[in-house]
Amino acid sequence: MNIFPVDAQWIDLVFQDNDYLIFYNNKPLLSPAGNEIRSRNQRILKQLIIESCLTHTITDERFCVFSLQSVITDLLGPGDDPFLKQFDKLSLADPFISLRKGIITASEISKGSNLHTLPEQDPVLFNMVFWGISGALEAFSLFTIDYREKILSGKIIDDWDGFLKNIYTSLSEPKKAVINLLSFTHNAGVVLPFLLACGYINGMEYVNGLSSVYLRGKQPTGDSPFKVPVAETGLSGFLLAVPQLLGDALSATGFLDCSKNEGSKGLSGIIGRGEGHDLEFKSTLRWDLKAGKTNQQVERACLKTISAFLNSNGGLLLIGVRDDGNVEGIESDRFPSTDKFLLHLWTLIRTSFGTDVSPNIKTDLEPADGKTVCVVKCSRSGRPVFLRQPGFAEEFYIRVGPGTIALAVSEALKYISDHFQEKQS
Repeated sequence: MNIFPVDAQWIDLVFQDNDYLIFYNNKPLLSPAGNEIRSRNQRILKQLIIESCLTHTITDERFCVFSLQSVITDLLGPGDDPFLKQFDKLSLADPFISLRKGIITASEISKGSNLHTLPEQDPVLFNMVFWGISGALEAFSLFTIDYREKILSGKIIDDWDGFLKNIYTSLSEPKKAVINLLSFTHNAGVVLPFLLACGYINGMEYVNGLSSVYLRGKQPTGDSPFKVPVAETGLSGFLLAVPQLLGDALSATGFLDCSKNEGSKGLSGIIGRGEGHDLEFKSTLRWDLKAGKTNQQVERACLKTISAFLNSNGGLLLIGVRDDGNVEGIESDRFPSTDKFLLHLWTLIRTSFGTDVSPNIKTDLEPADGKTVCVVKCSRSGRPVFLRQPGFAEEFYIRVGPGTIALAVSEALKYISDHFQEKQS
């Protein structure tokens, strides 16, 4: 497929064989490889229809919903993932990965971006590069902290490529499609597409970060399997491409928003939102799925999230849901009954936080995919809540973006002064 015109009166959405399909002129719409464009999520296909009607075309030669959905249909679905195949090549020239590996320093990223030689009469570009670098580094640090806790239980990362590949394989197909198309058609490398797809930066921040990659003169290019034109690099190419790059980033985030489960009510709708500042998933309460036994560190991971919600603006912890949104079920914790599960959970809460925080925490058991999920709803506490789990050091946690972080003593004192002073006075 290249480009064909669209007449809005001939396009339709049809439910067939438990999927939604787009029909055009009474025939299923086909991907570039000849596969039917179908999905269980009609929001994506509705967006594709709207986009096609507005542009009067359907094409795989533009960064759009059709191109993104085609990546899933033609490549990811059959197990042919270009990004994963070329990961080593793409990561090799990524400045942010080189920084984490200790190959270059943060200052060398800016030097490589010609930050100090940009024309003084162009303060806009100067600021884009400067703030793009600092913003991307900050977001990557938060991304690293969050996933290091989830994947390595907080251990030091000694294999950055393996660490990032592990994260990538756990992502949903829509996120993988976005990463693929951004990486190959923008020469964006690995980190920036990760950060956008996982919600750590927005579209403008992505373009700002991309400026630092483009002006280094060492773009992390790969052999693109897509017909979407590859954006020009270099100073002049970047300036000309900014509107296109921003439009592509907004299209990507819109696609990801539509890829979430429909509806905001019910457990499936909540899970479909994906993890964020007020929503966290944990596969189990106490059972280490890798080790095949109970583990206090697993319990602590749940308690960290609860304490962070209590100290911040509240939120939902779903126990029995994996990071990718699939339901594990609290049955994996191997309690004799759901009552025993709740008893254990509440014992942990009371012994770790104190009984007076109980009114700020509510628990419910909800069925999902034939299993059971424990919904822990936390509201903001009127006092600072320290995690005092027996056998561990006392710590103070807050929520920052989609992650939970521990504050040092001085940081905790300032946070408490800023956020709880009025209630305690």
